[in-house]
Amino acid sequence: MLFISPYSKFEEGQPIRGGIPICFPWFGKHETREDLQLHGLVRTKIWDVVGTATEADGSTTVVLSTHDDEYSRSIWPHRFSIQLTVFIAKELTMILEVKNIDDKPFTFGEAFHTYFSVGDLEQCNIIGLDGLQAIDRMKSDTVYVQSGDVKVSGAFTRVYRDAGKHVTLADPVASRSIRMEQDRLRHVVVWNPGEHAAMNNAEILEAYKDFLCVEHANFLDAAIDLNPGETHRCKLVLSVLSD
Repeated sequence: MLFISPYSKFEEGQPIRGGIPICFPWFGKHETREDLQLHGLVRTKIWDVVGTATEADGSTTVVLSTHDDEYSRSIWPHRFSIQLTVFIAKELTMILEVKNIDDKPFTFGEAFHTYFSVGDLEQCNIIGLDGLQAIDRMKSDTVYVQSGDVKVSGAFTRVYRDAGKHVTLADPVASRSIRMEQDRLRHVVVWNPGEHAAMNNAEILEAYKDFLCVEHANFLDAAIDLNPGETHRCKLVLSVLSD
């Protein structure tokens, strides 16, 4: 179901091109600083393993955590803790909890940057975004209303605002559909770098043909305001449906 680039470097400080990177406290480019990495401060960190458990039916729970440090505070001057709970069974369930442990409010963006493995990128359909306002990042942030299913061709970065609870990635070549169910995640981003950008990225190269990102996020007008002591919780559930 999930894609991992064969060219990814599994090193602290390096982004992994695959799986489900967690983006925080910004998603995409930083609003004011071009020198900062994409997607925030935690996707390239090594997280702590808080606990694991395996049930008799084979289902597994893994709890991971991370928090602010001297480096993060030098860029984003807030104290926070994050816990990610992952349930692995017939469905993959991820619960992300962000807590403000500072003495002042802060505003943040967040995302599950999911890379899906696909049989044929250009034959896939994304169902559930029809009628939404969309922003085309490849066309100077042109705003339009999506009509019908989403199909990807070439370099593709589009934001679909205020998506519903369910989105489905139909992959006819792989003979399956992947169902996404979200809670408290407002926007959906569909992304593939396309051939030109991918071939100039040593961590992707020709593997761009093998994945499609469908990312659930809170950012732009959906950024989260969090007061001291408060926790924001969101959830994403993925399941595979055989065609």
